[in-house]
Amino acid sequence: MAAKNPEARRVLRDLNKELAVASQARGQQLVWSAAEASILDQISSILDRKSELLELYDDARSVKNKLKISQELRLLERAAASLVKEVKPDLPAAPSMRSVKAARAARARWDRGS
Repeated sequence: MAAKNPEARRVLRDLNKELAVASQARGQQLVWSAAEASILDQISSILDRKSELLELYDDARSVKNKLKISQELRLLERAAASLVKEVKPDLPAAPSMRSVKAARAARARWDRGS
């Protein structure tokens, strides 16, 4: 997760801070899962590419090129936003006793039927 640009480093730092806060609240050390680490790498890569495209946008002379670059920038921003939503720094709450009993009953019915 080596981000090249400041925006990517800031986003990763903020997500790691959220994980640290969640760890403190739980009273146990939480770490990113392999899937979440992969998503963080993708976010970093997308934001690095976005910064490169912003430089190209500034250097572009024709309106046609600027439109193409801005379209790609919007796609990258949308992709990064959806990936950030997928990263959950906290563990899901433990199921209630009622849910546990209902799941156990459903499994018993399922096992009995087969």
